[in-house]
Amino acid sequence: MSSIYKYHATGNDFILTKTIPVNPNAFALKVCDRHFGIGADGLIYPSVSEIADIKMNYYNADGTIAPMCGNGIRAFIKFLNDQNMIHENIVKVETLAGIMIVEKIDELYEVNMGKPVVDLQQPDIDGTQKELIEYYLNVNNQVIPSYVFNLGTLHTIVFVDDVNQYDHLANALCHHPFFPNRSNINFVKVVDQKHLEVKTYERGVGWSLSCGTGSSASQYLSYVLNKTKEEVCIDVPGGKLWIKVFNGEVYMKGPATYIAKIEMSGIDENL
Repeated sequence: MSSIYKYHATGNDFILTKTIPVNPNAFALKVCDRHFGIGADGLIYPSVSEIADIKMNYYNADGTIAPMCGNGIRAFIKFLNDQNMIHENIVKVETLAGIMIVEKIDELYEVNMGKPVVDLQQPDIDGTQKELIEYYLNVNNQVIPSYVFNLGTLHTIVFVDDVNQYDHLANALCHHPFFPNRSNINFVKVVDQKHLEVKTYERGVGWSLSCGTGSSASQYLSYVLNKTKEEVCIDVPGGKLWIKVFNGEVYMKGPATYIAKIEMSGIDENL
């Protein structure tokens, strides 16, 4: 029997394990199921990195691989600290989206999310534009003004007066033909120049209590469009995040919390 661990970061919850599953896709599907498994938004486990201090491997609840998870990387670092697998306050983490630098500041974790990629000539999205432009996506006979770019993973930003106003369109936006591999959808309300509200529909997950990359993308766009100052507090359904833009890079700061240690007996460890 082996142990797995559950953590959350502003309500975004994860299963973490020290060992590499035989079949990570199937294992994620099983343990992340909220009715027939333990329940989580994603599975995370470490492996050796040749280019950073450690590598983070991340799978969505539906078994698909995600290049990066902003909340997940904070939970990952806290897990490694709790397991005495790292001892430094600043850690370089290899992800499929590149190397992320995470710093522990008191009880919070700040992640350098890097520079957003606006080059839309990539597998995630159709198109050749390299400028940050506004798209008008037709969904269920409604035209939704949107911005699209990559910050570790693909994000679509929709500015709204109420973060709940397009709930009924979120899944259709996520699966819009414009996005061959689907997109995360972020509904953003600008409260004032230092305060945003963000609600995210994640591909492979659905509605999330918090999305770190989505909140970071939302602040970056808001700042570029002169809607906010360099640093803001973002209210997400699961709590608060602090995001700043400095020298073109985005920094996300927030908590990570241990929930439970689970001894596995009813789940096949060979998945």
